[in-house]
Order: sequence, then C-alpha cells, then structure tokens
Amino acid sequence: MKSPSQPSTPRGTFDVLIMATMSAGKSSLVNALIGQELLHIANEATTACHIKIEHRRGAKYFTGTCYSHSNLLINRQRNISAKQVRDWNADRQVRQITLTGRFRSHLGPISGLVLHDTPGPNNSRDDQHAQLAFEAAKSVPFKTLLYVLNASQLGTYDDRNLLEKLQKKSANRGDNPFCFVLNKIDLLDPEKGEDLAEYVAKTQLYLSNLGFDNPVIIPSMASTALYAKKALAHEPLSRAQHMKLQQALEDFSTNKNALLEHVKAPPQVKKRVFQNLKRLENAHEAGRSDYQMTKENKLHQLVLCSGLGTIEAFIKHQHKLSPPV
Repeated sequence: MKSPSQPSTPRGTFDVLIMATMSAGKSSLVNALIGQELLHIANEATTACHIKIEHRRGAKYFTGTCYSHSNLLINRQRNISAKQVRDWNADRQVRQITLTGRFRSHLGPISGLVLHDTPGPNNSRDDQHAQLAFEAAKSVPFKTLLYVLNASQLGTYDDRNLLEKLQKKSANRGDNPFCFVLNKIDLLDPEKGEDLAEYVAKTQLYLSNLGFDNPVIIPSMASTALYAKKALAHEPLSRAQHMKLQQALEDFSTNKNALLEHVKAPPQVKKRVFQNLKRLENAHEAGRSDYQMTKENKLHQLVLCSGLGTIEAFIKHQHKLSPPV
C-alpha cells in the first residue's frame, strides 16, 4: 500500500532528538520515557531507521506507520506490537517509522511531545547508521537533544566522532539543547572501585574537552525505570527483569538519593524532582496500611529517582524556556 509523501511534523510540537552510539541503552531510555516496551532491546545495534514517537493524550494504544526512502507510505498498523515495530525496523525498504500513542509519565508528558530515536552509529559495522543519525540531527527541529552515554564505555571512537560533529553543529545555536544521560549506572561495581561520583566527574571532563561547557549530566538506570513502569501497568516481566527490579528496590531502600545527589542540571530541574519525591514520600506515610498502595508508591519513587524523573523534568524545563510557535 502506498500513498503520497508522509505528513510533516505538526505545528506546536516539542521535538526531542535522542542519540547515542551502539549499545548505550538508547532504546531502553525511549521505552522508559513512553512507559512501554515498544522498541527492541539487545546488546547490539537495534535501531536501523528514524523512529518518531508522538505523545497523544487519551490514546488507548499506539498506532504505527512506516515510510520508504522516497517518503511514501508503506504500511499502517493500529494497536501496533513490539514485534511489528521490530520487523519494520529490520526492513531495508523502511526509512522512517512513526508511532503515536499515550506516554505513561509520573510527571505528565508535555503537550505535543515528540521523541525522535535515531540509529546508533557504529562505523565498524554499518556506516549507514551514522549517515541516518546525522541526517536526523540536520532535519529534526529539536528543542532538546538527549545524548545517551554508556557509563562503562566512555570515549570510544564512534562516541567521540559523533559528539565532535554535534558540538560543531550546535556552535551557532543561541540555546543549549544538550542533556547527557549517563546510562547503565547500575552496572558499576563499587567493590571494584567504580564510584558514581568519579564517573560523573570523568564524564564532565570528557565533555568539557570536546567543547561542551557546563554540560547537563544525568546518571540513569533506564532499564530499571522501564521495568518499574511495566510493573505499575501490571504488565508481565521476564524472570531476569523481575530479578533486576527487585535488586534495584533493595538498593533503593538503602540510599534512594544516590543518583539524584550527582545530577548536574539547572537548579529548577532538581528542585522539581525533589518536590515530587517529597509528595510521594508523604503519600507513602499516609498509605502505609494499604499494602498495594505502598508497593506502587515505592515503584513510583524508584522511577523518579532512577534518573528518568530528572530527564522528564529537564524536558519540561526546556519546554518552559522554549518560545511558543
């Protein structure tokens, strides 16, 4: 099935571009932001085309469409499944996928929010991924760019190459749209001397040397946030996901502010997160007699403190600063 060229992004949208090199956890972050495991997750290149995901308030499910390299409609699917998205993504005829549905967010997603997921450049495997990512950076009118860094793999060739090009592209912008998500923090091993504060400091120095002054850095556990959101939605978790979530809840009970204490972001962003955390803590105290309410409250707190709540607060902050269209 084919039709005229794909529609342009509607006026009044707030576009967020999400970029990373391969295996940084970008798909996990996108899934966590929308609150649903819609994009395929694996320790390999999983995004092969531009995937645009639009928040639609009140939608009961996600609708998907895919377009060819000549911008012609190939297929449309209501109530789209993760498998269908994966199949389209693997189809070399497909250049762009558009998904529309309701995002699940504790802070409430802003009206008109559009996430743009791009292929993770990996020149040793497929240099076309880098080309598609750079094209998205040029064509998407993004107000915010979330760049996902793998905490355990800072400074790779592909990472540095992509960041250098993005820094040059942004040099003439009057704003600072970048937010660096230091992902997979939960994989650091304190017993091996892998300290969170040290990794944030290394990241800050690394980015500063590349020309990013006073970078916004948010430590994150995107996959943990996703599993918590799935649990809140009463969606099934795999055994591995359930075990990871339980471990995160145990660690969280020891020091829930571990990630929040090392966030490098505008004070308004951190203030918003701590205000929301305080509200959840107050609700937790008031509902201690209700087991289910207490369980759900802990999951909400975990999502908020996993880094995801800070990322959502940063997007809201950027939206507030953005002039109306």
